[in-house]
Amino acid sequence: MTAVALAFVIYPLTPVNSDWPAFATGAKLAIGDPGHLYDLDVQQRVELDVTGGRQLVTYGIHGILPFLAPAWVALVAVPFELLGTDLGGRVWVLFGLACLGLGLWLATRPRPLSEMLPAFASVPTALVMLNAQLDGIVALGLGAAIALWSRPFLAGLALGLTLMKPQLVVPAGLALVVARRWRVVAGWATAGVALWASFAILNPRWVLDWLGPVGTTVQPASREVDLPHFATNLPAFQTFGVAVLTVATVVGVVALAWRCRDDFHAAAAVVVAGGVLAAPHALPADLVLVAMALAIWGRAAWYDWLVLSVSAVLAAVTPAPVPAIVAVPVMVWVLLRAVRSSGRPPARQPASPR
Repeated sequence: MTAVALAFVIYPLTPVNSDWPAFATGAKLAIGDPGHLYDLDVQQRVELDVTGGRQLVTYGIHGILPFLAPAWVALVAVPFELLGTDLGGRVWVLFGLACLGLGLWLATRPRPLSEMLPAFASVPTALVMLNAQLDGIVALGLGAAIALWSRPFLAGLALGLTLMKPQLVVPAGLALVVARRWRVVAGWATAGVALWASFAILNPRWVLDWLGPVGTTVQPASREVDLPHFATNLPAFQTFGVAVLTVATVVGVVALAWRCRDDFHAAAAVVVAGGVLAAPHALPADLVLVAMALAIWGRAAWYDWLVLSVSAVLAAVTPAPVPAIVAVPVMVWVLLRAVRSSGRPPARQPASPR
């Protein structure tokens, strides 16, 4: 982590292979041209301005890393872009890391602070930092929801933060419905409507504009770590195959969580890690949520953390489909470990309050 932090200080964050230019592009369009937020031709022109004319040297779309996140993400990025592309990107990364740290702490309290450190010091966290990704905000939503679980509607509102990357929390939504946690669902839905409305004021048709290009994120050459990615090896049935594998994996994850429903932390860990496994689009940086799942579970051994970090390194540096081949078995291992241990006490109990 020290080496990664040093590289972060030495090298600028604006090279085209970072994800920050995509978020900066979304922020600029949200301010200046919200009606063309998902127009890839317009995005290409704006992003080339952001990057100083430099184009991708690795796989991309339209020669850029397009902004394909939900529209409200562009609004979140606006104050950072106003700081300037370079400084704003650095502050954006620090903000994401702060959210991740706070989310991990909320998810593991009242256990000692040291319980969240292995997750924060893992390789997936380094990938989140280097790619300027949104997973820290997602982790904050999950951690806040766990901390507020005794207040269901507020827990649901907190889950609104997970909608920064909604594809990673599909099992959580189905699990809440199966468990009939209607007040949590109501809070989550309320947050979702509020987020939709925040950009609908600027462009009422943004959802329709988004649905078209968002499917382009699922590509055979992408470094995906999710199970549905294997369907991209069947080009003639790619869309159908990804949909079927996504639904099947979501159902399987929820079924595993149901088996350990009497152990809240084990069930929560299954749902969080399973969200990455079942996502139709998940990249190596998203493995930070698997690290969060291990922290929530509270029974991870040293080799669990080691295997996760090694798999994250391999997923980040190898071409497709190796990342999925490496990461999917690791996530399945985490799910099965959590299910099999449900009902057992954590290896380390928090100190008794004085």
